[in-house]
Amino acid sequence: MSERITWIAVLALILVLAAGSVQAEHEWDHRYTIEGKILSPDGNAVRWMNVEIDCSDGATDQSLCDHNANRSDGTGFFGSYELVLHVHSTDDGKLLVLNVDGQRFEHTMDLIGPDGEPLEEDRFVNHDLRLDVDPGFWHSLAASLLLASVLLGGLLGLIIKIRKPKQKASKIVTSYSSSGGFVDCPECSARLRPRNVEAHMLKAHGIEASSTGETES
Repeated sequence: MSERITWIAVLALILVLAAGSVQAEHEWDHRYTIEGKILSPDGNAVRWMNVEIDCSDGATDQSLCDHNANRSDGTGFFGSYELVLHVHSTDDGKLLVLNVDGQRFEHTMDLIGPDGEPLEEDRFVNHDLRLDVDPGFWHSLAASLLLASVLLGGLLGLIIKIRKPKQKASKIVTSYSSSGGFVDCPECSARLRPRNVEAHMLKAHGIEASSTGETES
């Protein structure tokens, strides 16, 4: 009985510590948000570009990497990025290096602001990053518009195809000959036996045939 109580106490402690860690990351003094735009050499927004923390040797301070492993963001359609980092008060003044398409951008962590007081507004930083090399057509506005038009055109075509009613032959006239009843195809000069009408209309004309209509004497 006492062993079971001990295990329950241990599990409860683990849950409390885990909840405390999650709560700490959501408190403003444990967050540092850096955001901005990725710009081409010409100053245009760079779309669909990944922004990540560079934790290679000699780059971002190791303590920042320990708290923010694999954190990254993409610029999306508007060319903007946002990284929300988990920080401690001891991270003030440490080096953060961002990697964008192989180019490094350095940023010094400032957790206390110009007045020396750690305030919540000091934890939001705007930092636009201008690339030295143009990343290419697929990160431009033209490429995004082209992709959007292709997707929209494909979607509209699919909707039209689904909603388009199937064409049917309006009437098939039956005539007779000495060898028995035949059907005149309304689309061509073929004369068919009634049992072959549906297959002929579908195969030769791409039309789903309806049942036979009037009879000539």
